[in-house]
Amino acid sequence: MAIRTTVTPARPRAVDGSLSRLLEAFGRVPVAAVIRRGEELPRAVVFFLRAPAFHLGPLVWAVQARGKLAFVHIDLIAGLGKDRAGIAFLAREIGVNGIITSHSGLVAAARAEKVIAVQRLLLYDDLALPSALSALDHARPDIVEVLPGVIFPLVVNEIRSRLPLPIIVGGFVTEPAHRDAALQRGALAISTSTTELWP
Repeated sequence: MAIRTTVTPARPRAVDGSLSRLLEAFGRVPVAAVIRRGEELPRAVVFFLRAPAFHLGPLVWAVQARGKLAFVHIDLIAGLGKDRAGIAFLAREIGVNGIITSHSGLVAAARAEKVIAVQRLLLYDDLALPSALSALDHARPDIVEVLPGVIFPLVVNEIRSRLPLPIIVGGFVTEPAHRDAALQRGALAISTSTTELWP
């Protein structure tokens, strides 16, 4: 009887939290694959959403073992504090390349831990845009992720006039036409859970 063993990927010794490497990666492949659980790992930058905290280490390390960057959405991870201690755990113990958050207050904590800070800009109506841009201007994340992505062409000029930051577009980016429209309007990359758009 054969015994099946599973080898847990080891954490890389030095984690690259440099923005330049991320920009270079998106220059080659402008897609961040959004992983909600433990789906087949793609050949792209990976954003982990909703994975349990105790599963994160092996998932992140498997992505990094392939030479890719792994980001964790701290707001959505079950079993992890949504605070400075949670970010410190992700940076020091897991070794993530960056965090994703909707909360301006966590951006400074991510930068203090020397990981890339991606702040989500959730646009639910046109009245939310000015206050959201003010919060981003104060927090100064490394990258902004605009959601839902399908409205990006409508708001890109206003965002660009206020924030000279790289922009990722996510949420409802499910068709090649959505991806192409965002990239043509100046998005650095898209984030999507639609596996057909993964490289």
